[in-house]
Amino acid sequence: MSLNNIDVLLDVLGNDTRRRILQLLADEPRYFIQLSKDLGVSQQAVLKHLEILERHGFVTSYSEQSSMPAPKRKYFQLNMSCMLAIGITRDAVDFVFQDIPHKSEEEIEEKELKNLARRVGDLENLEDPIETFESSDALLKEINSRLKELTEVEIFLLRMKQRITRVAHKTIRESFDEELHRQILYSTIGEEKQPNVDQLSVMLDTREKEVSQALKILKQKMSATKKADQKHGPIVS
Repeated sequence: MSLNNIDVLLDVLGNDTRRRILQLLADEPRYFIQLSKDLGVSQQAVLKHLEILERHGFVTSYSEQSSMPAPKRKYFQLNMSCMLAIGITRDAVDFVFQDIPHKSEEEIEEKELKNLARRVGDLENLEDPIETFESSDALLKEINSRLKELTEVEIFLLRMKQRITRVAHKTIRESFDEELHRQILYSTIGEEKQPNVDQLSVMLDTREKEVSQALKILKQKMSATKKADQKHGPIVS
């Protein structure tokens, strides 16, 4: 997801009523009159929020005949499987958005996850409602426990990232006088996929020609420093 789309995502989810709508739809599809009653919000306001959520792909709608002698009702349900993670430390800011694709058991490599996927498959085939509820409860507790463990690992890695970034940014500030050079290094250090000239131009709001020249100078400086280090070799006390 591009930075602009993350802005849209945060704007959509920044509204408390829209978040509550999503939470209600996570339980079961609802028609807007139900949502209006559950939320204590006017029908007109709910329809406006649903329009925004549907426009950006969070929900979708379908029509279904009512059990009462009345016209078909328009129901809304969730339509997006995704994850948004935000990490903010003193020296690093990360916004990570990713889809949650469906994967078959054959595509999952970790043995423990394969076993979990099989157990979920067994759950989906249960017919007894009590057994289904109890199995669902146990599996959800297990998954929530593992998610908590993963979150603790993620927080530890973010702390390590903060320490590394602090050292790297200090070195960049002290070693490069040109602001554009520093901005390029801040934007590219640690990135698995390096942005090209066009992308850097947009990110830094700078002409492509200036970015290209700056990259050339940085490459020359890095190369010269590396050659100097190789020439002198390690210092042995």
